[in-house]
Amino acid sequence: MPSKTPSTSNHPPRSVKSSVPRFKHWGQVFFGSLLTVCILLAFFFQFPTEPSWITPEYGVTFSPAYAESLGLDWHQTYDAIVGDLGVKRLRLSTYWDVTEPHKGEFDFHDVDYELNGAGVHGAKVLFAVGRKLPRWPECHDPEWIQGATQDRTEQELLSYVDTVVQRYKDNPVIDKWQVENELYFPFGICPHRLGGKTLDKEIAIIKKYSDKPVVVTDSGEWSTWFPAVLHGDILGISTYREAWNPILGHIPFPLTPGYYQIRASLIAPVKTEIIITEVQAEPWGPRPVSEMSQYEMYQYMPLAKVLDNVHYAQQIGFPEVYLWGVEWWYWLKVHGDESYWNELKKVF
Repeated sequence: MPSKTPSTSNHPPRSVKSSVPRFKHWGQVFFGSLLTVCILLAFFFQFPTEPSWITPEYGVTFSPAYAESLGLDWHQTYDAIVGDLGVKRLRLSTYWDVTEPHKGEFDFHDVDYELNGAGVHGAKVLFAVGRKLPRWPECHDPEWIQGATQDRTEQELLSYVDTVVQRYKDNPVIDKWQVENELYFPFGICPHRLGGKTLDKEIAIIKKYSDKPVVVTDSGEWSTWFPAVLHGDILGISTYREAWNPILGHIPFPLTPGYYQIRASLIAPVKTEIIITEVQAEPWGPRPVSEMSQYEMYQYMPLAKVLDNVHYAQQIGFPEVYLWGVEWWYWLKVHGDESYWNELKKVF
């Protein structure tokens, strides 16, 4: 989902028709039409919200590379997140370009560090594997696979996933797997977009070694949630209350929590368990956060907006919520503003 970078991909989305059976294609058309109607209605009618008495378990998504892009020591940042901030739910990723930098040569040092740290502090991990994972450029292809055919890319990817899952299948801190990230949402630099058939093969690898649930994610606002709901055990959605566009600037989404509740009821016959895997809690503007002035950061994402987004996610009523931007909160703390860090510490 956005806020990885304001850039957009030049690659057109791959047709879903080749990845799913024909009946699923027609289902996608139906759900797409239904979603369009819902969005149009949202502009004129605020969907009523059912009161949510659920206090979700809050977590964060963490990326070592993103922390480093902000000029931070990622080990120090991560230690502060699981130690000082007290986060007990983490969404972590095993990035292909980092973990298999050369074909057949694996480096699990960074992933082991993160999982060990989670274990020491009693945190649970939603562990993301695959090719398209959180943070720009979305598809984290190693250099040695770039330029390969689609068939070879899939073959090497499945071999990689098999190696990762075998290594971590019994790790007690992992309580869920995530496979790919918003695969059906056409965002990021992803040559040879791999579709639902590849996704099912990755899920089958996990199921061969582990009985822990598998999460498949989708955009909460821009996607139909179909056919993502047809894969895995749990649907994870991102929740963004505004988007940034180079022509229009910031575009608010006039949606109430009831909008997501209604959509959840519509897919209940297919998928009953939904979690929020991204909640907007860092700036999103005309350039990456690492290139913004501190004034711009506050302008695009004041603390009041972060806290309002947290409350908004709670009102939706899903049991787990992962906030997006913890590396930035720590950057502010290091640069003398501890207000975000201290206020969000109360959430965890």
